[in-house]
Amino acid sequence: MNEVRGGVYPFCRSCTASSVAWRAPDPNGMKGLGTHFYGHHDVCPHCSSSVRTLYVTFLWVPISRVGRYRIIRTGGHSYVGRKLLQHPLPGTAPTEQPPSEFKNRPELADATYEEAEARWAAGDSAGALPLYETSLAACEKALKADDPATLQVRLRLAQAQLATGDYGAAIAWFGLITPQLVRVFGAGHDLTRIAIEGITSAQSIVGGPRDEAKLLTARLAKLEPVLGRTNPSVLRTRGALGRATMFAGQLVPSIQILETTLADSIDAFGTDHPDTNVARGALQEACELADSKSRKDREAAAGARRRWL
Repeated sequence: MNEVRGGVYPFCRSCTASSVAWRAPDPNGMKGLGTHFYGHHDVCPHCSSSVRTLYVTFLWVPISRVGRYRIIRTGGHSYVGRKLLQHPLPGTAPTEQPPSEFKNRPELADATYEEAEARWAAGDSAGALPLYETSLAACEKALKADDPATLQVRLRLAQAQLATGDYGAAIAWFGLITPQLVRVFGAGHDLTRIAIEGITSAQSIVGGPRDEAKLLTARLAKLEPVLGRTNPSVLRTRGALGRATMFAGQLVPSIQILETTLADSIDAFGTDHPDTNVARGALQEACELADSKSRKDREAAAGARRRWL
C-alpha cells in the first residue's frame, strides 16, 4: 500500500520526502512570548505548500529562529506543517511482510478493496471511504483485528477519514492502530510511519490537546447515546479522548476515562483482544505519567492499577 497519493496527506510525495511530521507549538506561554512565521517561498505546484521560517517572538519582535517548515493553510489562522530536513530522508528498505491469514480466506478477495484503492488514487476520498468500511467489516469478520491485512485496511480507512475532514474519527482510528502497527510491523515500517504522520497531521489541524479533547468530547456525545457505550466507534473515540486529556495534563480525568474504556473494551471484545490491549496500554501510560505528578494524580494511578493493571 502506497502513501496517500504518493505523500502524507495533505502534502505531496516530494514535500513529504523533504520533511518530517511536526506539531505546531502551543501558543499559550509566558506573557508576550510567542511564535510567528516569516517569509513565503518555494510554493509547491502539487500540494500548494510553501516554505516559511518560524521565529520565537517577544511582543511580536523576532528574537530567535526555530527552523524552516512547509506550511499548508487550512482556513483562518490554522495550518498544518512539516519541518524541513537538511537532507531528504532516504527511501525505506523493503521489509518482510508479516504472515496474514488473508490467503486462507478466498471469500475476502473481492473487488471492493480494489475499487476503493482506485477511487483513492484518483483523489475521490469520499467515494473510497464507504468501500473501505465495507472491506474492513468483511476482514474483521474473518480475520483477527491485528492481522496484517486487517491493519492495512484499518489504516486506509483512517487516511480516508483524514482526507475527508473527519478529524475526530481519524484521530480515534490512528490512535488505536498505531500501537498495533508498531507491534506487528515494527516501529520503522512504512505503514507505522504513515500512521504516525497521519495522527500528527490530524492533531495539527485540530490544534492543541485541549482543542482535540473538545472535538472528541463532542463526537462522543453524539455517538454514545445512539450506538451504546461498547460500540467500537464509541470505544475508539473515548480512548482517544482519554489520551488527549492526558496530553492536556488532566491526569485524573484521563485515568477515569481510560478505565471506563478498558472496562467496556473487555465487555465488548474480551480480555486479550488487540483493541483491549491498546486500551490497557493507554491506561498504563497515563498511570506512569501520574506517578511523578500531584498526590491526587498518584492516588488515581494507584487505584487504577489495583483494579486493572
